[in-house]
Amino acid sequence: MKEIGVLGWILIGFVVGILVGAIVGKPAAELRPLGTVFINLLRMLIIPLIFSTLAVGVSAFTGKKLGKMFGKTYFFYYFTGVLAMIIALIIVGLSGAGVGFPTGELKKVEIKAPPKLVDVGLAIIPTNPIESLAKGDVLPIIFFAIVLGMAMAAAGKPAEPLKNFLQGLAETMYKLVGYVLWYGPIGVFALMAWTVGTHGLSVLKPYAYLIFLVYLATAIQVFIVYAGLLRIFKIRPYHYLNKIKEAPIFAFSTCSSSATLPVTMRVTRAAGVGDGTTSFVLPMGATVNMDGTGMYQAICAVFLANAFGISLSLHHYFLIGVTALLASIGTAGVPGAGLIMLSMVLGAIGVPIEGIALVAGIDRILDMPRTAVNVTDDAVAAALVGKTEGEKLPDDLLIR
Repeated sequence: MKEIGVLGWILIGFVVGILVGAIVGKPAAELRPLGTVFINLLRMLIIPLIFSTLAVGVSAFTGKKLGKMFGKTYFFYYFTGVLAMIIALIIVGLSGAGVGFPTGELKKVEIKAPPKLVDVGLAIIPTNPIESLAKGDVLPIIFFAIVLGMAMAAAGKPAEPLKNFLQGLAETMYKLVGYVLWYGPIGVFALMAWTVGTHGLSVLKPYAYLIFLVYLATAIQVFIVYAGLLRIFKIRPYHYLNKIKEAPIFAFSTCSSSATLPVTMRVTRAAGVGDGTTSFVLPMGATVNMDGTGMYQAICAVFLANAFGISLSLHHYFLIGVTALLASIGTAGVPGAGLIMLSMVLGAIGVPIEGIALVAGIDRILDMPRTAVNVTDDAVAAALVGKTEGEKLPDDLLIR
């Protein structure tokens, strides 16, 4: 009999957590600290992993090749982002979701104002890289790691000791990821028991249609858009998605693409994508590539506009698509961050910000599929960029 691996135990924890949450109910929320420990352990790995792997990954590319990697990565991210917006808006636009939804008992909620896009752009350049590392500011860390990697490549042999140190740090972090994952079944069990126990099934009835639309849109993005792109590039889509499934399962459970990054990097490398490409593409994707979040924001914006009786024109739909795509860029890869950035999208079309209270209660349920999509997109991007850069993927992944 085949021994159950860590993924098998995580799946068992996932299912048992759902059952316990459904049976026990709200008292299952007491298990949440066990899930928080798991999230904190993963977050502990994020900063040293991003910094070391990205710097080493960039140092392996020089000149024209580095420029090509940047161009291909960002083209893929925003190409799929535009497709995600189109799919989400068509689905919610045809559905009539939110029409007649009761808003009489709406209570005001205090929402943190989202940062201006110009501020997000300026904040990318760190004034003190050490402070950014200490505070865990991911975008400045990515910028510094990239320019440091470029400088190491340009410096050549004198920079070898630094490069070897960072390479050693990266390999050590990969090993540490493996240790942390063995706590995964307990953490995932606790998170799912808390989620199901807190929300239950009855409370979801008024929101069933909205939940269905978000899950439908995200499923289309994964199994049609991403699978289609993999097939176009002669990669067996469902075979590759099966190889990296551990990452979206983690993302679905934890609702954090940043916390899932160590897992995403591990499974993508194991699937056969090169270390250099993985180290270059995935850390950026975990910060600026949020297709699932953008889809969620677009669907919720139309849902709330309909609930408040606001008539939307094609101009409004265009504003929703553009704003949701841009807002998803500035969304932190942590649970609940998309709810804050949703206020930016609502403000663009005149929907009362207080409407966020209508979806805040089920945000966790909506967060799970959108985070899984974010992570899957990153892993698919790594495979496609690697393929176009001439990497030799395993034979079992290729369409002959």
